[in-house]
Amino acid sequence: QIQTITTMSIPSGVAVIAISNGSPPSIPNPVNALSAHVRQYLQTAIVNALKDPSILAIVLVGRPDGKGVFSAGADIKEFSGNSGGSVTTSEPGGIPTLNDLAHLMEGSSKPIIAALTGACLGGGMELALAAQYRVADKSLKYGLPEVKIGLIPGAGGTQRLPRLCGVRYALDVIVRGRINCSSAEGMKCGFLDGVAKNDETVVDCAMRWASWAAKLPPITLESRRLCNRSVPNDAEGMQNEDMCGFALQSCPPKRAGGESARATVESIRASFEVSSFTEGMEVEKNVFNDLLYHSLQGRAYRHIFFAERSSSSGKRKSTNPLAKGKGTIGVIGAGTMGRGIAISFLKAGYGPVILLDVNAKGLEAGVKYIQQTLQIDAKKGRLSPSKLKAAMACLKSSTDLSALASCDLVVEAVFENLGVKRDIFSKLDSIVKKEDALLLSNTSTLDVDAISSSLSPQRRQFCAGMHFFSPAHIMKLVEVVRGKDTSADTLETIRAVTKLIRKIPIVVGNCDGFVGNRMMHPYTTESTLTLVGHGGGEAGLTISDVDSAIGPKYFGMALGPFQVSDVAGNDIGYNIRREKGILRDPKTGQVGKNRSPGMRYTEIADEMVEKMGRLGQKVQKGWYNYDPKIGKGRKPLPSTEMQQLLDKYSKDSPSRGTKLEKDEIVQRVLFPLVNEGFKILEEGIASDPSDIDIIYLYGYGWPAYRGGPMFWADNEVGLPIVLDKLEELHTKHPGSEYFRPSELLRDCVKRGLGVQEYFRQSKRDATKSRL
Repeated sequence: QIQTITTMSIPSGVAVIAISNGSPPSIPNPVNALSAHVRQYLQTAIVNALKDPSILAIVLVGRPDGKGVFSAGADIKEFSGNSGGSVTTSEPGGIPTLNDLAHLMEGSSKPIIAALTGACLGGGMELALAAQYRVADKSLKYGLPEVKIGLIPGAGGTQRLPRLCGVRYALDVIVRGRINCSSAEGMKCGFLDGVAKNDETVVDCAMRWASWAAKLPPITLESRRLCNRSVPNDAEGMQNEDMCGFALQSCPPKRAGGESARATVESIRASFEVSSFTEGMEVEKNVFNDLLYHSLQGRAYRHIFFAERSSSSGKRKSTNPLAKGKGTIGVIGAGTMGRGIAISFLKAGYGPVILLDVNAKGLEAGVKYIQQTLQIDAKKGRLSPSKLKAAMACLKSSTDLSALASCDLVVEAVFENLGVKRDIFSKLDSIVKKEDALLLSNTSTLDVDAISSSLSPQRRQFCAGMHFFSPAHIMKLVEVVRGKDTSADTLETIRAVTKLIRKIPIVVGNCDGFVGNRMMHPYTTESTLTLVGHGGGEAGLTISDVDSAIGPKYFGMALGPFQVSDVAGNDIGYNIRREKGILRDPKTGQVGKNRSPGMRYTEIADEMVEKMGRLGQKVQKGWYNYDPKIGKGRKPLPSTEMQQLLDKYSKDSPSRGTKLEKDEIVQRVLFPLVNEGFKILEEGIASDPSDIDIIYLYGYGWPAYRGGPMFWADNEVGLPIVLDKLEELHTKHPGSEYFRPSELLRDCVKRGLGVQEYFRQSKRDATKSRL
């Protein structure tokens, strides 16, 4: 049902059209996404206004009161259809595309003033560019972020913005995918014509401009149409072509996630190279459609976009005050993790936040670090002076657990020892007064149920894992670990709190390593075994060969497996292996009770820690050497000592001294990781493949352009290839259980389904059965 337009009184001669009026009441649209309903409404409203002789000008606003968002852009869900994302290709039934609307607005015989507030992004900004005038208030944040979902602006953004503000500015906004351009910036670059005065609303401002514009001669309106303008020369004297060349140099290589960024440059270049605006629009359309329909990288980016939003949106809303940013927070442990967790809560406005550590010197160092970090954030503009002052005032510290008595939420972040953690939770049981206080552990591998069992039965429903990733105030991911007694309300409250501290919550089941670290085990284990199996001698595989294959220059992970181990500390893996009972006892020489006779294992990583003290970057030696004078002590340098150790452990390998192709290394170390992901899905530890993808994207440096391990296996590799290779490797190495193919993987291949489609189908079937 198309609603009638809202107009001002007839004497004013101005029609005010609100984008929000185009959304049916039954379909929530808080960001004014330009869905089919909205586009059809806007087209009808604008055409009606143009036909009405009493209307002399039009104001386009996000909401009737001029508050909130203008529009966050296109409805991205439509990009999965066959309609050109409803941006470039007309739909059946007369529903206009964004391009249709932009052309209608630009060709309007009456001046259109876009009144911009809040978010004005993507297609929303492209509609604003099509208006003859643009005004805003100080809440405006505009930009064209399409590159971040593997596309380019498709409704004239790459053609109109260069004509309005120049190529330099268009490259900055579009190639970088900016979303934070302010009204002050808009006035400086020429995007905006005016900003509302302190004593007027943006609608009042737009009405003032509309009344003035309505009196101008038609020739003035013609000059305001950007399609009639040519791209200006650069104010600093650089050639537009040269600026595009420099922009390409800053883009990632095409194969390494740079398809959409490079495509934006190609389309912007057309704005000044081709002979007309119409030809430039045709270039933009072709580039947009090519990315939409043919780019696997683009599909990966959009998969992440939707996966992130589905994973962080709960089925119900928590009524706990914590979910509204209110409550007293306790953080136990002033080490690296505890400090980062405390910073996250302080920056979100929680308080007081009590940092606790029994070691007074460690506590003092932790408090000092937190204060310094907050001050640095304030200096860089990431924290306002008032918020800095409030955060500093909310930070408290103590060496006595009783200081946590009034807490609403406590996060324990001490070292990974089950006995220590159980002892802490047993004490919290009697210390914390609120019976419904959330008692959470930041454990990365330990059994949450074993920790919870040290609480009284009535408290266990309020206990869960809240696994942050280091550094906790920077990394966006939190694994919310569901124990057998954890209530649904507790999970929803933790999910809400996690979002308030600006992180992404993924609810996972309770098992050794949960999702992320459990999948890391076969990855790191096989990396080491592949190295030892093919290393040694002058021609053999080296540590850097493995890291190079997996790292940013080839596969695309942020760091290779051995670099990651050095950064994290090689003693962490050593201690985990000791806890699992698979290490050889250094005193007796006896092999750990849990290392079975047929198990594939190498002791190279144990010896480098135990006998050589090569713990990683923190001691300037690990798998690599590190020099404080080179790369701030972070640049990995080859180690003769480690090469000699590798020679020792590879001497009996039949494949000693042979190189492997990079693709073979990738398959050997990443297919077991993917296989473990399938097993995790089988067991219900993760509820959807996309959750695993988000965990690896934000927690482990998986390249976004590959979409996550499950997306990669599904779409880039193909599950039959994964299955065949795992079967081959399991036959060759029966002592590595992680090569045994998952039954879910076998089932997907048998049915000819990708794992994501398998789960979608299962959910559809479950819904039908409930109905």
